Amino acid sequence: MNKWEDFNILSENTMEPRNHFFRYENLEKAKTFNRYYSENFLLLNGIWKFKYFKNPHEVLEEYHSQITADREIQVPNMWQFEGYGQPHYTDEGFPFPIDFPYVPTDNPTGLYQRYFYLSKEFKNKDIILKAEGIESYYELYINGHYVGLNKGSRLITEFDITDFVNISKENLISIKVLQWSDSTYLEDQDMWWISGIFRDIYIYSKNRFCIEKYVVKTEMKNDYKDSDLIIDLELNTEKFLGKNLEIEFTLYNEKEKIFSEKIVPKKKNIKLKKSIKKIIEWNPENPYLYDLFIILRKDKKIIEVIPQKVGFRYIEVKKGLMYLNGKYFMMHGVNRHDNDHISGRTVGFERMEKDIILMKQNNINSVRTAHYPNSPRFYELCDKYGLMVLSEMDIETHGFVNTDDFNMLINNEKYKKMFVSRVVRQVISQINHPSIIIWSLGNESGYGVNVTHMTNEIKKVDTTRLIHYEEDRYAEDVDIISTMYSRVQMMDNFGRFPSDKPRIICEYAHAMGNGPGGLKEYQEVFYKYPSIQGHFVWEWCDHGIYDKERDIYKYGGDYEDYPNNLNFCMDGLIFSNQKEGPGLKEYKQVISPVLIKKISDIEYKVINRYWFSNLKDIKIYYEIFNGKKLTECNELENIENGSIIKFPRKIVNASIINFKVYKKNKTDYSAENHLLSVYQFQLEEKKQTYEKDNKIPEFHKITENNNEIVITGKNFSIKFSKLNGKLISYNYSGLELIKKPGSINLYKPVIDNHKKENLKWWLPFYFSVIQEHFRKMKIVKEKNKVKISVNSILAPPVYDFGLNCEYEYEIYGNGQINIKLKGKKYGKFLGIIPKIGFEIGLNKDLQNVKYYGRGENENYTDSKEASIIGFYKTTVDNMFINYPYPQDNGNHQDTKELYLTNHFGQGMSVKSENGLNFSAWNYTKENIDKAKHPDELIKSDFITLNLDYKILGLGSNSWGSEVLETYRVYLEDFEYGFSINTYND
Repeated sequence: MNKWEDFNILSENTMEPRNHFFRYENLEKAKTFNRYYSENFLLLNGIWKFKYFKNPHEVLEEYHSQITADREIQVPNMWQFEGYGQPHYTDEGFPFPIDFPYVPTDNPTGLYQRYFYLSKEFKNKDIILKAEGIESYYELYINGHYVGLNKGSRLITEFDITDFVNISKENLISIKVLQWSDSTYLEDQDMWWISGIFRDIYIYSKNRFCIEKYVVKTEMKNDYKDSDLIIDLELNTEKFLGKNLEIEFTLYNEKEKIFSEKIVPKKKNIKLKKSIKKIIEWNPENPYLYDLFIILRKDKKIIEVIPQKVGFRYIEVKKGLMYLNGKYFMMHGVNRHDNDHISGRTVGFERMEKDIILMKQNNINSVRTAHYPNSPRFYELCDKYGLMVLSEMDIETHGFVNTDDFNMLINNEKYKKMFVSRVVRQVISQINHPSIIIWSLGNESGYGVNVTHMTNEIKKVDTTRLIHYEEDRYAEDVDIISTMYSRVQMMDNFGRFPSDKPRIICEYAHAMGNGPGGLKEYQEVFYKYPSIQGHFVWEWCDHGIYDKERDIYKYGGDYEDYPNNLNFCMDGLIFSNQKEGPGLKEYKQVISPVLIKKISDIEYKVINRYWFSNLKDIKIYYEIFNGKKLTECNELENIENGSIIKFPRKIVNASIINFKVYKKNKTDYSAENHLLSVYQFQLEEKKQTYEKDNKIPEFHKITENNNEIVITGKNFSIKFSKLNGKLISYNYSGLELIKKPGSINLYKPVIDNHKKENLKWWLPFYFSVIQEHFRKMKIVKEKNKVKISVNSILAPPVYDFGLNCEYEYEIYGNGQINIKLKGKKYGKFLGIIPKIGFEIGLNKDLQNVKYYGRGENENYTDSKEASIIGFYKTTVDNMFINYPYPQDNGNHQDTKELYLTNHFGQGMSVKSENGLNFSAWNYTKENIDKAKHPDELIKSDFITLNLDYKILGLGSNSWGSEVLETYRVYLEDFEYGFSINTYND
């Protein structure tokens, strides 16, 4: 039987798992915490020789004795991005028949080879090769000799290669990597199927007598003011015990040495327990780290120095709630896959760090490493910047959902070792990170006896953290009750009837395409019930792969990969290139750590939503507006939880108050005066009208023929068609403003979150090809205006439902047109619809946009907390959100004034008493709806301007919550209006 298909073989000749650390030859180098200064550290990243095979049996044994590979490849990277094979994307399906433990006979295989040189400093030491990630199965050869093999793609592996290498000579390393193995069945994690050496690989040495491993624990006491620091350490041998040995433990904070203690070891295992007074705790808001140095000496000579960052923190459950350092907390989190838009699962340090900085800047305090262990450097960054980590194991058997037995692997005793080995390796490897507060057994692998085994084995290794596994729905084995994509109503029900264990929703608010919507409603439920302590948006980043030639991001099917799940991997709060999406800005607002709540028009309450901090580092800036005019502004400091911001009894000429919340001081992730959130409150205001006045001149001329009505005035002319009742021309000083007549419209390009509604309602009932049929037109001439009313029906083909529509136009002598749109429903249609609105095509030169409305981010009825009403300037192109799968975008609500002008400042205005939705695109809705990538968008010869009455909320129903009833749109009677006019900026 092939070893890569023998589930009883998990590895061969690998070293026992140990915590991840580096050794240094002296204290000065150890204080750098820089692995490049560690003793004999030799990074093997770089250019390797490579040869690609379709079948692993084509790689002959003798190939490992010399450089056989004839191409070059970058390490780390995935070979699919170096020109070998193609990426393949599926969500919950294996790209081959399920026949565990067997995999395809034609199994893509890469042979990696290079030389490395070991200096004389490696002599008389143990030489270790460490690989942080190779997918999915590999065999290691040194100088032609077989060393061992490993399974577990995202797990750290070490091999002792001492007996295979030559000192002061070149050595040949050869690694045979297979794409598929029995391991693959445990690694089906909604991501690209790609392969190779994708994380760091390096060699280091250790002395023949050394520290083998250690565990650092902190146990707080005295009302969490003090703590015991407990270090369990194991030497690699007892051979030198009693021979003038000494281990020194020294702990520093930023200012001083806390303690230093020397121990003469009497046995292989050593325990140090030290009581530390007045500790500075680690928490996500103040991730304070101490420096611990462990020095091993023999005959007073340093053998090695090991540095370790220590965070004092303590996790416990009391009365069904989680506490960190004795304080209740809530996890505002995201799920994060490893993905780089250039190199796939190979994610460099700079990108990892930027991910974490972006999370912190956007008020996120937690991350779930979905759905596998991350690079060890990721956890170091979480320690430093302050993210609570739900650390997931490299286990997902989601593809078995397509069989009769989803629980086939996890509920079978004979597969126990497969599961248990993975969790033990990960826990031991990363056990000393304070940021990791919860272990997760994996994802979507069913439920069965091996869940019990994994939980029991983790608790043997680590009793300081909680254990999570969503498929254990009633937390029979684990410590946390967890669900995915539970609707708001269900979360409310969970909150009303809490369990005796903490609850989280480990995935919700699927952030695919334009969305997610409904975050505010979820957050209100989370804050309402203390028992719901964590929520993790799915997910952090799109998984698109950049195509430089087309300047697009590819997804499933773009590599002729079949079967596939199309763009289901494009589901992040940020785009593939780490550009922030609108959904992230909305999430930042609803999870703001400082809430401002309106009590009355003159009183506003400040609520602290930090869990571990006061508001001393917070300042609030307020602005009072009368319409667009700023009438008063000031800065407020010395804010406390519960502070009341009180204005004089009467705020003169005020319509809006804005509050902007800032973090005053610089942090590792943000500059001074970092904006945390913004709140806007509407005050009572007089309704603004846009009617004509008595000074409006009379018309110069009104002409009429069989086909047209033409109205002319000073510097303008307006035409209506008598054939269909449409406004077909609006000319301003020779500039034609209208290129496509306007129509009442019920359809918009489908967003990812509405694909299910599209399949259920809009496609079967032909909403995308809805038709308008003219019925009658009436013209009334008055002294200084013309009134034109038009009746039509708007309906889809085939069926007998739709709208009886009426357009009412009032045209004044100054060129202003007041438009009132009415619709009366007829027939039966019970489904939700995309919108009720008006679409018109404008001159494509009117690219400059100013508006008084909700911005500057795009916003919809269920996603507007981060967008406030104000006056904004932009362009049509800048308003367009270039989603990797084109769809409806760029809407702005509550718009009362809109101006579109050319580069000479000429154009038109739109004004609305009650405010409306508007968006403007350089593309037609048909083109946006049909395109599958942005390079398929073709600029139209007109601007599509949407002036809409109602638009369907976003929801997150690509895989999540449907649009809440409050934000749904139905076929209904309606009436709304606005005015248009010529405009010169």
